[in-house]
Amino acid sequence: MTDNDVKPQRNAQRTRAAILAAAQDAFSLRGYSDTSLRDITAVAGVNSALVSRYFGSKEKLFEAALADLLKSDLITTVPREHFGEAMAAMLLAEPRDRLNPLQMMLLACADPGARRITEKLHFEFVVEPLARWFGPAEGASRAARFVILASGLTLFRDLYPLPALTADLDDSTRRWLAATFQSLAE
Repeated sequence: MTDNDVKPQRNAQRTRAAILAAAQDAFSLRGYSDTSLRDITAVAGVNSALVSRYFGSKEKLFEAALADLLKSDLITTVPREHFGEAMAAMLLAEPRDRLNPLQMMLLACADPGARRITEKLHFEFVVEPLARWFGPAEGASRAARFVILASGLTLFRDLYPLPALTADLDDSTRRWLAATFQSLAE
């Protein structure tokens, strides 16, 4: 074998990460039903058989992609006295530092399998940790209010944009949003 015959080494971790990142982008922009494995593997630059190898199926890939984005610690590690401002800043950030899992979740609701996965992961990774963080007295109710506010903002800012919620968000709306989020932490 000559130097010209040397095949590049496979990097399983890098390949898996590329597939996961491409899936997160696709599922967040087009939804589960309108995304094919070919779309994902083309962006990732890998053979479509590698999805089966690393994830098993499109549903399992969706589950891994969503689980990777659902990070309740981004919420529950914020000091309570700055909670409202931090949540408003995170949800209104431009450009987004990371994909918004809420958009991926909202776009998944048309497919029964993706919807079941979304419900399970959302409860496990977001609602339960938030309810514990908010506390036993009203934790579940406050977690539900948080989800309503965050998902409504995402829906009408990113998927069905209302002009009042675009990048030029007025200060009074931003203050209202921060104060509403803050009221959940008190």
